[in-house]
Amino acid sequence: MTEIRTPVHERSAASQLKLDLARFADLGKIVVCPTSRSPLRLVGRDELKRRVEASDEWRIGPDVVGAFVSEESGRAYAVQGPVVNFLPAESLRLKLGSSPQIDSARVDSSDEAKSSVRRWYDEFGWQTNEQGMYYDSAVFSQNAPVGNGLYELLSHLRVLERLSGGEWLVDAASGAIAHPEYLTYSWFYTRRVCVDFSITALHEAAKKLRATDYCCQADICQLPFRDGVFEGGISGYTIQHIPDSQQETAVRELYRVLSPNSHLCFFTDVEIGRAHDIVRRAIRACAALVGSRPSRRERPLAEAAGGAPNAPSALYFRARSTAWWRDLAGSLTPSSSVETLRLLTRNEFRGVFGESNRAARVLDALESCFPKALGFASAYCLVDLRKPSTPVE
Repeated sequence: MTEIRTPVHERSAASQLKLDLARFADLGKIVVCPTSRSPLRLVGRDELKRRVEASDEWRIGPDVVGAFVSEESGRAYAVQGPVVNFLPAESLRLKLGSSPQIDSARVDSSDEAKSSVRRWYDEFGWQTNEQGMYYDSAVFSQNAPVGNGLYELLSHLRVLERLSGGEWLVDAASGAIAHPEYLTYSWFYTRRVCVDFSITALHEAAKKLRATDYCCQADICQLPFRDGVFEGGISGYTIQHIPDSQQETAVRELYRVLSPNSHLCFFTDVEIGRAHDIVRRAIRACAALVGSRPSRRERPLAEAAGGAPNAPSALYFRARSTAWWRDLAGSLTPSSSVETLRLLTRNEFRGVFGESNRAARVLDALESCFPKALGFASAYCLVDLRKPSTPVE
């Protein structure tokens, strides 16, 4: 009898697929279907190809190693390389004996705003210029820990004292993890889960993560996680880019997946009002007394971004007031605070202090000493929600 053997290269490819899929087994302990909240089961590529509707087979590309499937909703969420795609609109339909009750996609005016944000980051924000710098950072943020860059870095590191550690940390709208200090947030956690709309962002983030970390493409208004599974959460400069009608939903969803006695921290732009203008003028006057000179005028967006082709002209943005954040945080937990993250915007800092590292340290020390008192006058706030051990009545 002749023995039939599988070629070595085919055995190697099959083994590699199993290894690639196996690393997602632990993620399976905390994920659910984002639409029905039903359990998910991890299946391999071969079973997935047998189970999906014929019209969806073409969508199982060479990078798909398997999927998380929901028998209740009749959907499969593909594992594509380092990323699991939990977007309901991009899920694969399963062949079932009876038609499941599937939540139909809700279409409203907010969908276009979300799509525009996603396109902005996929096609521009998380692309890099000739210097290897993300255009998002070039336009809005820091490119080196000098002057305003140091000011930002120091403010971001303040959150570390609230992230006390555990097994799971969620990084909501993680982007590409654009700055090195962002990696420190998962120092005390076994696993970090980066969630983002942008596939470009997640592929960039995956290059910087540990082997125990995960990337999930998902809508933070409809998270694919069980209640109370994360011992810490962070979301940087996210809520203002969500349609205003869904911003509260996003905050509540992130709070839902937070475990008791854990912190959920937001970095956020806030509406700038009269109090901010008064403080800004006071800082400018003090700087003038000690002889600080303003820097040259800011370069326009296109130049700062390195002259990127087809740079989008606008990004959806709707900042909330500190009062809005206090009201929402207080409705979720009595253990909440809205504090200063940074008093000044990038342009304001540079206009007064140029690239002064000393000014960055002085401002950071001032903000660290009076975080709550200065929150009302800040350009950016840190919103900290600590979930109590017993539900709020």
